[in-house]
Amino acid sequence: MIWAYGIMGLILALLWWQNDTLQDELKEQHALNKIAIEANDRWEAEVSKLNSEFAKGLEALSELKSKKEVERVYVKEVSSKTDSCIDAINAVYERLQYQRGDNNTSASPSTKDTKATISTK
Repeated sequence: MIWAYGIMGLILALLWWQNDTLQDELKEQHALNKIAIEANDRWEAEVSKLNSEFAKGLEALSELKSKKEVERVYVKEVSSKTDSCIDAINAVYERLQYQRGDNNTSASPSTKDTKATISTK
């Protein structure tokens, strides 16, 4: 009977030691999980930022496409209304000057001289 108490004591000591080892492993695992959660949060923030920037880029591309389409339609209209390619080029040149900030829609003297020079050639 005494050796039964000895065996039970040995089993309890082994369980106690096993419990301490498992507690240490649990603390390690908890620390690793905390690090993984923080890394995951950083990745989520970065992906969210990239998605936002991607959406802005798509909007910018859409705006550029619509502006390009407007200009294509303008050039097509000008070239169908004019008799020559030179007139269409001059109209597009005037449009570019207008867009650049020179809001004077009438041609400047140098533009008129250029038209006259091109037309005579």
